[in-house]
Formats: sequence, structure tokens, C-alpha cells
Amino acid sequence: MADVYIDSLAGTALPWLRAGDIAGLEAALERSMGFQRGVSDLAIIVADPSGRALAHVGEPQGRPPVGLGQGGSHWSLNSANDTAWVQRELMLDEEVVALVAAQLAFPEQASRQRHVTWMLAVADLVLATLAAGLAMLVARRLMQPFLALRVALHRAGAGRFEPLPLAPRDAEANQLAEAFNLMAARLREREELSGRLAERERAAMLGRLAASVAHEVRNPLAGMLTALETARRFGDDSEVRSRALDLVERGLRQIEAVVRSTLATYRQDGERRPLSAEDLEDLRLLVMPEARRGQVGLDWHVSLPEPFPTDALRLRQLLLNLLLNAVAATPPGRQVRLRVDRAADALLTVRVEDEAGGLPAEAEQRLAGSGPGATGGVSGGLGLEIAAQLAASLGARIRVENVTRGSRITLDLPAREEEMP
Repeated sequence: MADVYIDSLAGTALPWLRAGDIAGLEAALERSMGFQRGVSDLAIIVADPSGRALAHVGEPQGRPPVGLGQGGSHWSLNSANDTAWVQRELMLDEEVVALVAAQLAFPEQASRQRHVTWMLAVADLVLATLAAGLAMLVARRLMQPFLALRVALHRAGAGRFEPLPLAPRDAEANQLAEAFNLMAARLREREELSGRLAERERAAMLGRLAASVAHEVRNPLAGMLTALETARRFGDDSEVRSRALDLVERGLRQIEAVVRSTLATYRQDGERRPLSAEDLEDLRLLVMPEARRGQVGLDWHVSLPEPFPTDALRLRQLLLNLLLNAVAATPPGRQVRLRVDRAADALLTVRVEDEAGGLPAEAEQRLAGSGPGATGGVSGGLGLEIAAQLAASLGARIRVENVTRGSRITLDLPAREEEMP
């Protein structure tokens, strides 16, 4: 449309330029304005090839290209795309005699363009919304097996190993459900096995404890029977009778101490109370039979001038577990050491050291509560897992170190005043 318009202007301006009639040229340009259809002309400017204006009609918006030093043919839209400058050279006998520039307005076309732009934007928005909704439906359909798996994993974490149902026409979802169901079955089996192993561990511990108590009671019983036989035969001698009665009393006191220590360690309904030095001395009575049977020496050092605020029952169980494991692992002729000291920063430090050649990495993991399950036996590993659980319940931190001939297990136990009665 602009090309047609500028062609008509060239045809109008050339005769007047050839005649050199500038006034007639302006009059012709004035008459030309407003006669085009489809465009509105705002201004027309005719200039010589150097850019000097020869004729000018209308009120231009902004400077024309020729006024900006731009020669030759030119076309430029404004930023709103509703007006444009069009410029062309006027040739006469193959020589440029003038430049004609016109500023044109396209209000109808610009309005239609804006309308179409808005319609397309709305259509794009509607299509994008539909596409997003469709994508969400497809994504949710694709994510459904994973969402069901997440719910099933939460249930499994709570101990409920319920299998996932199989989808009728979704091979990938079926494979995922089958893999989870297999994992859940294995975990259920492991939980059942762990429960059975824990029962075996408790039974084994009780058996060893019963053997220890029987061994510890049998020795004073033999002495008391000998003393009674002596009193029966030489009872008339007051000195002999007195020595026999003293021996019987000492034996009964020893049996009483063993029974009291055993009950204090394994009673489950006792109230929480602080740990005292007597509690640790009771442990020596319980560990001593195993140490004698294995020909293992006990080095006992307890520095606890006053009771320490913690759960004495759980700590005794924990230490008995560690000490029995250490005695069982230590070869004959070597020692197991216990060191209990009150640290300056309100901690109780307990060290159990053996001479068994070092603790395996798997056992260290069990003490940390992250190792694989044990296969049974007091020294087979499950006892260490129970020790780790007891330490966690007491808020204790466990450290394992390798020493010259074995390993050292250190417990840093914080004071827990709020738990004391």
C-alpha cells in the first residue's frame, strides 16, 4: 500500500519538478493528501538530493529519513507500528532529481493487528491451560504407581508390610509393585528372624547367668557343708564350733550377695535410681565366674565417691553385656579391665578394655547401631546390638579404639537429673 502511494506521489511531483514550479508542486501535494484508501497520509516532504526541503505539506510526527541524513529508498515503522515513513528517489533522465518522503498512518490495520494479537494471546493461554491440565492428568497417571509406593513405604516404616496390588494393564507398575512386595516379604522375614534371635539372645544370656549364679553359689555351699560336717563331729569344741559357724555365715552372706546382685540387674519393674559404686561391685560378682572359667583376669577400678544420676538398671545391663562379651573373646591368661571415672564436665566415663586382639569392623558397626543383624550367641553380635540400644536409651556416646593387645570401648554418659525419682 505504501509503494502504491509513493508511486502516485512520484507521478504527481515529477512534472512540477521538471518545470521547476515549487509552488505548483506544493499545491499538487496538498491536493494529493487524503485521496488514498486504506492509509492516512500525515505529511509529505520533497527535498533535493542533498536533503534540503523543497516542498512540505501536513504535520509530520518526528523527523523524516531525509531530515536524518538518510538518502535513497527507505522504510521505517515507529515503535507502535501504527505510522511509518516511506521515502523514494525521483529519477529524471536516469538522474536523481529529488527525494520524496511521506508519513503514513495505518489505524485500521494497527487496530486489527492488536485485536488479532489479543485473540491469539487468549487462545495461547487457553491452549496452554488445557495442555497443562492434560499434562497434569498424564503426569498423575504416570506417577500413580510411585505415589502408591510412597504410601506403602510409609506403612513399612511403621512396621506394616502390606503388599501393593498389581495393575491390570500396566507392565511397568506391575514390575514396581512386584519389586516392593518382594522387598516387603524379605523385611517381614528379617523382622521375624530378628525377633527370634532376640529371644535366643535373652535365653542364652539367662542361661549363662544361671550358670554363673550356680557356680558362684556352689563354692560357698561346699565350704558350708564342710563346716557343718566339722561342727557335727567336733561340736563340743567351742573354738571349732565358732569357726564352723563363721564359715557358714560367710557362705550365706556370699550367696545373699550373688542373689541380690542378680535380682538388681534383671528386675524389670524397679524404679529408676542413680548408679552407685555398690552396683558396679555387684557386676564383678556376676562376671567373676565367667572370668574364672575362661582363666581371664579382671582389673577393676571404680572412682565413684557419690551416686551418679542415671538409670542404674539399664547401665548395669549394658556393662554386664559388654563385660561378658569381653571375657568370652579374651584368651586365657589375659585380662579384661573396667575403669569408671567421674569427669569434670558432668559426664561419667566408663571404659571396658580387653586383650582379644581388636574388635572387628562389623562389631564396631553393631555397637554404632548400623551393622547387620547377628546370628545368635552372646558374643556373636546381637549382644552388641542390644548394648547399642541400651546406650542410646541412656543418651551415652560409644567410642571404640584399638589398643596394644585388644580394643577399648568407652562410654561417655551424661547426667540425667530429670529422670531420677
